[in-house]
Amino acid sequence: MNSKSKGNTFERDMSRMLSLWWTNGKRDDAIWRSASSGALTTVGKGRYLAHTGDFAATDAEAAPLFDKVIIEAKRGYNRYSMQDLLDIPEDAARSNPVWEMFKKLAGACNEQEKVGLLLWKRDRRDLLAFSIKVCHTRPSIMTMYRCLVHTPNFIVYGDTWKEFSSSFSGAQIKSLLDSLDASSVLTPSTPS
Repeated sequence: MNSKSKGNTFERDMSRMLSLWWTNGKRDDAIWRSASSGALTTVGKGRYLAHTGDFAATDAEAAPLFDKVIIEAKRGYNRYSMQDLLDIPEDAARSNPVWEMFKKLAGACNEQEKVGLLLWKRDRRDLLAFSIKVCHTRPSIMTMYRCLVHTPNFIVYGDTWKEFSSSFSGAQIKSLLDSLDASSVLTPSTPS
């Protein structure tokens, strides 16, 4: 299987996973891969903002999520880890694909005043979830367990998808989005 086919399969799997999470297990088709997985935003220079990111709502039930959140999915980059964001020389950051993933998503979040969610799966590793907050915009709606990177431009919080999805149900995010204001922050629930 070539890398493009792997990526398409991964995005379809993530679509089902996100749909089940958002609908509390009721539907696996509320969220699906967006048209060209975000390419329209680049091609249209912002005219197609509804398609920003790799996923989009397929019905009104999931639309509120994409009003406030851009979701990207990446698979691979096995030679890299979060550590590569922390201890590489500044001039080497430009050639680091992990740094570029975060920087590109942070840029889109900044332009559209949204929060970013990056799902990253390295081969034979757990699925990771990263919440990206641009520093000068509203607080992140998904404050995660640990702050991994804090640059002058954005903050990255991260955890495994299992931890993230058990701490932030789709219903919790829906409720927050309904009442979101400039000071709203969602903090993880603690296991009982």
